Amino acid sequence: MLDTYEILDTTRIRVGDTDCWQIRQRRPDGGHHLTVFPTSALEWRAAEYGIDHTTPDGLEQIIDMVLHEPFIPDPLLHRDQDPAAAKGHTAASTQAIHGLSLGDEAPVTLFNAPSRAHARRAHQLRIEHTKRTRIKVVTPPAATTRTGTGHTAPAAAPSDPLHQLRTEHGITAHGVAAKHSTVQQVRADLAARLAEATGQSGPAAVFPQQPAGGTWDASLAARDQAHQEGSQ
Repeated sequence: MLDTYEILDTTRIRVGDTDCWQIRQRRPDGGHHLTVFPTSALEWRAAEYGIDHTTPDGLEQIIDMVLHEPFIPDPLLHRDQDPAAAKGHTAASTQAIHGLSLGDEAPVTLFNAPSRAHARRAHQLRIEHTKRTRIKVVTPPAATTRTGTGHTAPAAAPSDPLHQLRTEHGITAHGVAAKHSTVQQVRADLAARLAEATGQSGPAAVFPQQPAGGTWDASLAARDQAHQEGSQ
């Protein structure tokens, strides 16, 4: 069953020592849902998936990713129902997890994709499927007013609940380049581990579960320590 969550507002908050974005949404039952993620997550998605944040479409794609990632089932745990794998997006696993061994055929993820384009497409397919079948996060519809002739006309434009996120996203070319270097560093390590364990050649591009230097807010939303979903 598809539910629509309507974005109400965006707030910048602190979780421990981490700057985060909090996106408040209204559920169909009238209750509120909160999605919280590190502000750096936007820059990581640009680096991981090769998305040009300087274009309006690229920035919207990044925002759409982080808003829907909490509702995507783990593709490795639910690989039999994964919409990307169903379309042929599979590769050798670089993780021994959820019953998989290194080298087993597995859905394409950030960790085993043969290229950033492959990783991006698999992620997009999961988001599209989630928006069709589970949860779709939307901004409020434009308001209308009744004219003197009885017709409807657009009312004054409502404030954009994502305006602060869109204008203060904090993504920089330098930051994306630095994060991409981290991705490349771990890419080689995972490819070498796969080759050593199985004799298979590693993928051309795999991605880190965590970046170097002890930073913990990279990669999948499910692994962002400050990523929290809750209701109030």
